[in-house]
Amino acid sequence: MYVVVIGTAGNQRYIFSSGKRQEIVGASDLIARVNGAWADEAMTSVFPGFERSWRIKDGHAAEMVTTGAGAITVLVGDRDAGQSLVTELTSRALREAPGLDVCGVVVEAAGPLAEGISAARTELAAVRESRPGPQARFLRLPLVEDCASTGLPAMTLHREGRDEPTGTRSAASMAKLGHFPHALGRLAEDAQTGVATMRKIIDRLGLEASWVAVVHADGNGFGDLFRGLGEMLDVADAVNRDGVYADAVRTLSLGVDDCAKRAFRKALTRTAAEHASVTVNGRPPVLPLVLGGDDLTVLCEGAVALPFTRHYLEAFEEETASDDLLRPILAKADRPWLGAAAGVAIVKRNYPFRFAYDLAEELITEAKQVKTWGAALAFTVLFESSAPDLARIRSSSTLAGGTVASASPYLVGRGSDDPRAERRRWSDLQRRVDALQRTDAESGELLIPRGAVHELREGLCLGAGVADARLTLLRTRFSGSPARLAALAELEEDPGRLVWCDHADHGDLAKHIGRSDHIGRCGHEERMVTGLMDAVAALPFLPVQGAAG
Repeated sequence: MYVVVIGTAGNQRYIFSSGKRQEIVGASDLIARVNGAWADEAMTSVFPGFERSWRIKDGHAAEMVTTGAGAITVLVGDRDAGQSLVTELTSRALREAPGLDVCGVVVEAAGPLAEGISAARTELAAVRESRPGPQARFLRLPLVEDCASTGLPAMTLHREGRDEPTGTRSAASMAKLGHFPHALGRLAEDAQTGVATMRKIIDRLGLEASWVAVVHADGNGFGDLFRGLGEMLDVADAVNRDGVYADAVRTLSLGVDDCAKRAFRKALTRTAAEHASVTVNGRPPVLPLVLGGDDLTVLCEGAVALPFTRHYLEAFEEETASDDLLRPILAKADRPWLGAAAGVAIVKRNYPFRFAYDLAEELITEAKQVKTWGAALAFTVLFESSAPDLARIRSSSTLAGGTVASASPYLVGRGSDDPRAERRRWSDLQRRVDALQRTDAESGELLIPRGAVHELREGLCLGAGVADARLTLLRTRFSGSPARLAALAELEEDPGRLVWCDHADHGDLAKHIGRSDHIGRCGHEERMVTGLMDAVAALPFLPVQGAAG
């Protein structure tokens, strides 16, 4: 028996290599076709009569184990047939999706199937590294005009609109544009809406929204779960063990994929209920570019980015906890549910999305520092035009004598019950934002004026003593107004302070964010943390909840 693994690489780079929304959507569809229609047609071509129900243990020539996110894993009985399958699928991708990196390998499973699949995936990575990347296909000699969209060598002229001038376009750009109409139908199906609504969402994100966001979510500990799956199976017979293992991998993959899609739709519904004024035909402006397995990448309007992400993470936990396919496997792994981490990069509409995605990936790394606690999201709002650097962004809030850490990431869902999540819960972020939004019931004025918020934020940059002094002055200034004092108290982490000393040992989180030595009242092995900076950044992007005082 042989294991065939075929997969794409650099998916997000391929999707976001252009800033054109139609090309972005078309690129996502081309990736989906690799593990969808193209994979099925390649299997039928190499194995006539192939059906997804085929099993190697029943004497069939091939068996589909997993599909998703531009990758497939197949079991075959003959090496030559496996190589033909790789040739069939990669050749089609080369013809119809120029610029997309698709590679495949065939590895013999001489021992347990779990080891064979692992070896095949390792071999795939090695083969991909040893061959030239897709950029090598587009030679610059002889000299040719650059594509106005991707920067690759142009192959034709294209007019985007009736009244717009023609522009140069590369083969990759034209392939993406050609798949845009079909992609609309697939995205509409994922979002359970109509094609017309999806087209309006794309136009809104490209022409109307001031702020947009790239949201990227990834499962917590899924690699460990798949790697440990073989050890959970209680099957003595080696032949049956391989069949049971293949069924378990397929069940886990399909179960997670279904849960992600249901969680996505549930998140859309909950977000629409919260943001009725920011919807398109009743649906929030969210564009699902990658939705498969534990992987999610969406482009959405900034106004719904944080609530949508929170709802998705919570819904994903709910769906995996109640899914009938996953429950037996998760029970053996002693995991009541599956969680995920998300990074949210909120940028201006015309900001290069490839940089925004890179930032979202960095934010996921930050969110995964607390993956043992539960699902979490990390976010940032980018006000600059240069290439982003999360470490520099996080260290931009400095105190005299050291660095104050952001409270990010924020725990959502069931992880919020973990005592270590104190002051880092979604509810804590919402509490601080609500305090900044709260208004006087009679006059409608903000209880904490924006000028006062600026003074507090500036005080955090000047030093702990300055921040404490400015907070004390504000309390004195608001002494005659219980409502203002109550709103101000919501911003305090310790009595009379906008910061707190993080006493817990958070391991990688501490190293990721940085430590503050001897700052204010914190000890050497403690970190000074504030939630005010995140609250101010999130202020325009969270719904008002009980803002009247």
